[in-house]
Amino acid sequence: MKIRTKIALQFSLIVGMILIVAFGSIYFLLEENRKVEFYKRLKNRALTTARLLVEVKKIDRRLMKKIDQKTFTELYAEKVLMFDEDDNLVYASIDAKTIYYNAEFLAEVWKKGYVQTNLEGNDLIGTKFKDEKGKNFVVIASATDTFGKMQLENIKASLTLVLLLGFFLTILLGIIFAGQSLRPLAVMNQEIKKITAYNLKQRLNESNKQDEVAQLAINFNKMLQRLEQSFELQRSFVSNASHELRTPLAAIKSEIQVSLEKNRSEEDYQKILESLLADTQRLIQLSNGLLQLAQSESKEKTMLIQPLRVDELLFLIQEEITLQNSNYQVVIDFDQIPESDSSVTVNANEALLKIVFSNLIDNACKYSANKKAQILIGFGDKYCTILVKDKGIGIPEDEIKKIFEPFYRANNATSFKGHGIGLSVCRRIVDMFQGTIEVQSQIGAGSDFFVQIPHLG
Repeated sequence: MKIRTKIALQFSLIVGMILIVAFGSIYFLLEENRKVEFYKRLKNRALTTARLLVEVKKIDRRLMKKIDQKTFTELYAEKVLMFDEDDNLVYASIDAKTIYYNAEFLAEVWKKGYVQTNLEGNDLIGTKFKDEKGKNFVVIASATDTFGKMQLENIKASLTLVLLLGFFLTILLGIIFAGQSLRPLAVMNQEIKKITAYNLKQRLNESNKQDEVAQLAINFNKMLQRLEQSFELQRSFVSNASHELRTPLAAIKSEIQVSLEKNRSEEDYQKILESLLADTQRLIQLSNGLLQLAQSESKEKTMLIQPLRVDELLFLIQEEITLQNSNYQVVIDFDQIPESDSSVTVNANEALLKIVFSNLIDNACKYSANKKAQILIGFGDKYCTILVKDKGIGIPEDEIKKIFEPFYRANNATSFKGHGIGLSVCRRIVDMFQGTIEVQSQIGAGSDFFVQIPHLG
């Protein structure tokens, strides 16, 4: 079922229920008012008859009956009965042969003074009456409110007709208005169908930028922008990765082709093999970098997260890096002495966090003339802070924001070995652990990388 139809039906049902309750209440009130007025009219007729019989001496029973018969058409099936204290019938507005009354009802009137009810389709009232001499009587009047009921039936028919007409108009107008309200969504749906992977720059019409549909369009456009950026990053990644892989592969191919052109001496082959080894090593490093980048994207949901002491991990990295590079110097110190282990303990994956600090420390040593990296461990109320500091070549100010993009390398770093993958891997992994990584740098003075990760303290 379409949303437009569903909204129209739901709206119609609500309006229909409101109309039913409203019209039902009106009909009930009119019915109650009819009863009250008719019973009041019967009571007045009964009391009037009793007063005329008892208090007006010139009017006897025969004359009173003629008066009642003359006004008989006013109330359908009307009759008035009057009983004395011994339950003897002292007056009847109709012939005695057609007189019928309920003895239990008469007794109830004597007991309560006034009773009204409906008996065999006729409205019936009974009331006590006392004359000037103090003698008690019971007067019973009954009739059928034909005119009142007929009016009520006409009102009922009119209300039913109005209800049906109103319900039909509500459905019709509900479909029309729902269609008009949902038309922007239909237009948006048609616009979305036109968007493919080849035209992600296309955007939806945001209309007045205020209502819910406009907000949906705005959020969808933001999503398209994120998708476009992701596709651009993917295309850039594939292009850069292909370029980086092509260079060592082309060099390897060229060296092999040169070596096959003619017979060479053992020394020449030795040099060629050393060159091939260097290019192969470069290719391996690039492949490892790409693998790290891919792992940082895919391991977020499957990686093992556990408490990890940052200082112990840094000392382990220090030992491994200095063993692999004897000319590197890595100095680790505490900015302040931790009061508890929890201040330097974070929830993270050891292998991934090791990649972050290994890349940062290796870069600090690689780009510094003294091959030295200084690490300061600190902590605050929420975060454990690790500062990786060097006195290297620095980063140009206008390129600082770009260094975390895959394959991007600053202009002054192109003479050093590298592929521009390490820092993008670091940013992705730190984000994974709800942390931050920032950099402050000055050309020729060095760089400071600040890594903050929430600690357990």
